[in-house]
Amino acid sequence: MTKRGPVERWTDAEDALLHQLYPNKTNKELCLLLPGRTKTAITLRAAQFGLVKTDAHRSETHRRILLARLAAKGGQIGQDPRPVGATHRKGRYTLIKVAQPDVWKPLHTYTWEQANGPVPEGMVVAAKDGDVQNTDLANLCLRTRAEHQLRNNHHYKGLPEEIVDILHLQNELKKEIKRKTRNEK
Repeated sequence: MTKRGPVERWTDAEDALLHQLYPNKTNKELCLLLPGRTKTAITLRAAQFGLVKTDAHRSETHRRILLARLAAKGGQIGQDPRPVGATHRKGRYTLIKVAQPDVWKPLHTYTWEQANGPVPEGMVVAAKDGDVQNTDLANLCLRTRAEHQLRNNHHYKGLPEEIVDILHLQNELKKEIKRKTRNEK
C-alpha cells in the first residue's frame, strides 16, 4: 500500500481565485491558474463552497463538445471500403456485400435470389438441414414466416421434417375439433 504525500491546504488567495473564476472558466483553465491543483481537486473544493458553473458557460461548453463530436463523425466513405462480393460472418450467418455503400444480405438468401429471383413478401429462405452455412440450392427452401416459426419451435428441433408435418397437422385437427365442439354448444 502506498502512502499519500502531505495534504496541501488551500490558501485564502486560491479560494478567492476559485470563487471569482470557477463559474465562467473550465476546470482545465483553472488547473493552469492554480498550479499543483488537479481538475478533481478544483471540482471538490468548488462543491464544498457550493459553487456552480453559470448556465451560459455550461451551454457554451456543451455546444463546443457537440460540435467537436459532429465534426469527428465525418460522413465520408472510409479509405478502403470492402468491395461488392466481400463476405463476413455475423453470428451464425455469412453476409455478402451486394451493393455500395454497405448493403449486405445473408449468403443463403442471396444464393436463392440468384437462382430463383426475389423472395416473395411474407416468405423466408431457410435451410432444410437447419445449417445456413450450407448454401447449396438443394438445401435451401422457401417457407412462410408462420411455417418457419413452427419449424424452429424448440419442441420440434431435431425431428425429421415429415414428423414435424404430421405433428403440425395433428395440432390443426385438434384446433378444428375444438372449434366444432364449441360451436355445437
